[in-house]
Amino acid sequence: MEEIWWRRFCCCQAGSSPEEREPLIGESGSARQSRPPSNGSVQRSGNIVARHVGIPDVDERFADVAETFNKQQEHYECMEEKRKTLMYRYRCSAGDSLSDCLKKIKDEHDTHQVRLQMKGYDFTLVVTPEDEVPDKLKRTQENVSELCKAAKAVVAVGTKLQEMINWLLKAEETLTSQVREAAETHQEQKRLGGNLQENLQEARRAKELSPRYREEAGKLLNEAALLSGVTP
Repeated sequence: MEEIWWRRFCCCQAGSSPEEREPLIGESGSARQSRPPSNGSVQRSGNIVARHVGIPDVDERFADVAETFNKQQEHYECMEEKRKTLMYRYRCSAGDSLSDCLKKIKDEHDTHQVRLQMKGYDFTLVVTPEDEVPDKLKRTQENVSELCKAAKAVVAVGTKLQEMINWLLKAEETLTSQVREAAETHQEQKRLGGNLQENLQEARRAKELSPRYREEAGKLLNEAALLSGVTP
């Protein structure tokens, strides 16, 4: 169930190399820019690129991690975009919470009853009476629904992604040996071994960032639950 959610909730759209240097996945400009710097430090943003290491099963595992993390990051960016849109629309300050923003929505639209409602993991902005709802408030309702979808998608994939990453990182020594043995020449061994290390570095970056995304999305969902009168 968990690994399926992120596929359903995509709400925001945002010289040649040798074959083995071509990314397996994540070929956008931002992905190509995410290649780890030579000093070994971890980059904080950008899509993950899975590079060819010459072993189909291992290539598939790295590609799955890249696809899953990139989708989670896309949903996280979507969540942030929707949250900032709400804040801007109602002149909230950068540090304001969802609770602060809801209060300003209620104050501005005081001819209607506005409340946050949560059913299961879905929260929506309920407005009564439903007739003659101002366009601005309708857009806000849509914005809140999109915010909810993005937050759910970020949380849903978190545990599965960490399991995928941990398997690869724990198997680093074994994978290194497999890549070395699979290479037919010394040059290929060196090239594919370098690709493996880049993939592992990207996996470490995902391992660091993914829990942060999930934590922020979880806090948002918990706050929405409290504002709806539900104990998270």
